[in-house]
Amino acid sequence: MKQVLQHRIDSTFAHYDVNRNGVIELADFYALANRLLRAFGEPASSERGRDLIEAYDRFWELLVDHCDADRDGRIGPDEYRDAMIEAFVDHGPFDADLLEIVSSLLVLVDTNGDGRVDADEFRVLLRARGLSEEECGLAFAHLDTDGDGAISVQEYIAAVRDYYTNPAEDTPGSWLYPKALQHT
Repeated sequence: MKQVLQHRIDSTFAHYDVNRNGVIELADFYALANRLLRAFGEPASSERGRDLIEAYDRFWELLVDHCDADRDGRIGPDEYRDAMIEAFVDHGPFDADLLEIVSSLLVLVDTNGDGRVDADEFRVLLRARGLSEEECGLAFAHLDTDGDGAISVQEYIAAVRDYYTNPAEDTPGSWLYPKALQHT
């Protein structure tokens, strides 16, 4: 596998390991969900907040099912790397589950409820991931591949797949996480 793809997988693992203890656990996923809820000013008790937390629960269950090889309830870096290679590089079983999770995330991001995720709404998500204002604008321009002024579920999923499979640096997927984390 290309070094840049392995670095992206490792960087994403580091993003998910919120408490930096070397493994991804359910508590890390709740911390990520809470970070997004705070960024959007959405209470966890609201319908949208509950939906996001439920989506993160499903995403955690999906990761555990596919990544936790030793079934200890924790995902180590090697387990994560192997599962992401299988899922994305080798075209494994994540597609249907990923669609549901991304849909839930984008519903939260669509703060005005118009069914579209515009640049201002997407900026909040990317700022929560650590992108600068400039990177947010560039990321949106790269992810809005049809140029309609919004990020669709299909565009976002295509970017996720691109992130894990395309070693080029200036593609839509390369803008999902802070650019500085993606360089080797």
